[in-house]
Amino acid sequence: MNGPAARRGSGARREPPVWRRIDLGACPPLRAQAFAESVAHAVGSGEAPNTLLFARPDATYISLGFHQSFAEEIDPDFAARRPVPVIRRVEGGGTTWLDPDQGFYQLVYRPDPDAAAGPEELGRLLRPVAAAARARGVPLTLRPPSDLVIHGRKISGNAGGDWDGARIVVGGILGRADRDRMADLLRLPHPGLRPIVRAELARWITSWAEETGYDPDWAALADAVAAAYAQAGLFRTRRAEPLPSEEAHFRRETVPRHAAKAWRELTPIPRAGGGPTRRLRIAGPHGILVFPGPTPGSLRVATVDGAEVRDALALGPSPTARPRRLPPGSPAFSALAAAVRGGPGFD
Repeated sequence: MNGPAARRGSGARREPPVWRRIDLGACPPLRAQAFAESVAHAVGSGEAPNTLLFARPDATYISLGFHQSFAEEIDPDFAARRPVPVIRRVEGGGTTWLDPDQGFYQLVYRPDPDAAAGPEELGRLLRPVAAAARARGVPLTLRPPSDLVIHGRKISGNAGGDWDGARIVVGGILGRADRDRMADLLRLPHPGLRPIVRAELARWITSWAEETGYDPDWAALADAVAAAYAQAGLFRTRRAEPLPSEEAHFRRETVPRHAAKAWRELTPIPRAGGGPTRRLRIAGPHGILVFPGPTPGSLRVATVDGAEVRDALALGPSPTARPRRLPPGSPAFSALAAAVRGGPGFD
């Protein structure tokens, strides 16, 4: 640092670094979702500075987390009825339905080896987004590690991952939430689970329009987010267009990779036996765990908060069977609660 601030010594307030800001606007789903991967290539190589991107998809699509199985996650009948693109992210997180009523923010940067990583890093990068919404009268707060919520209901899910020498943290604000499509796209082991999934989504997912009565002004919200990062002392932004090399990398590497069946249908990570046969995180600690029942084809279903069972249900093997509630304290409820506590809950 040069100039008067440097001469005043270590007590002087340092200006935050400058990041590049790219506004892609409304664009095709693959560009909205995956252009950040080509930016990561440029940022990781040192060709481009750390970058904050904003984008919105101009059409509907299904977004699949990096570690998820295409075959296990997406209902084949839904895919046949609603043939929309399926785009696998390079970041973690769950399967969801995305559409033009959602706005994305994406941070692409070279991680500081001396800075805290993991949940602390996510919190540091997500709190300014919540502050930007609060400045516009919408009471978002961070629910660690990665959900932005309004009164406990998720309005923004966020995930991160390393790619091509850079780190990408992505998030999206739900302007409106099509919870029916979110539920219908999921492959489930029994038709009777669909109403349970719908009810849990209605309980724990919300949207900007639902909370405020109006749609977001996406351009103004992007400005507020950029300003919040500067106010938090993390970085200032300078508007720029994508580099020609980033556009070329997107055309030559990113688009063909995502078009390949091998990428879309990556082999799933093997799961240990003995646990739930289906595990659906709805939002934060809230989710659904499905276990085999006592008779062939039957199921036991737990809606959970973390590792605590909120509701326990039984489903018979018939496709037309309806869920039957297991009374708290009953042997069946207690056995299901023990299986939940002994397995992977939702933290």
